[in-house]
Amino acid sequence: MSIFASHVQSDPIPIPWDPPHWVRVRKITGRQVESAQLAHRDGLALGSARSWATTFRRMLEKGADDPEVRKAIANPLTGYDRFSLVRAGLVAWSYPESIKPVTVKGNGTDPGVVVDAVEDLDDEAVDFIATEVLRLTKPGLFAATEEDAAALQRELQAAAPVS
Repeated sequence: MSIFASHVQSDPIPIPWDPPHWVRVRKITGRQVESAQLAHRDGLALGSARSWATTFRRMLEKGADDPEVRKAIANPLTGYDRFSLVRAGLVAWSYPESIKPVTVKGNGTDPGVVVDAVEDLDDEAVDFIATEVLRLTKPGLFAATEEDAAALQRELQAAAPVS
């Protein structure tokens, strides 16, 4: 595995609920990881992060041992803006729509309309793709235990090319 994010891409990942469709993602850069975290923070400040307010209230009411709060804390996507992850890490998919926004030209004085397939994704698809980007970028977040994380780190170090 390369230290350069641009060198690491997944194989096609099947969309479990929409066969035979698939997505391909890439590892995102450290700067893009930071941007996804900042976008999440900014979303919290503006009150637009989905269900965070409910989770935060529940934490204050019931404490961090509450099962719903523990679930939010354990979710690897917590702390990252999902759309930032998808936009930075989605490389290809089997759908006919373009991954990048495209302008459909109008006629005459009509400037046309921008069609953005990522903005049209349903919530489940955004979660799925963002999770796959994060899984490739930060696999340690998906380790169930500290022992799993240590084993994963040893695996990654063993797979790294020796200079």
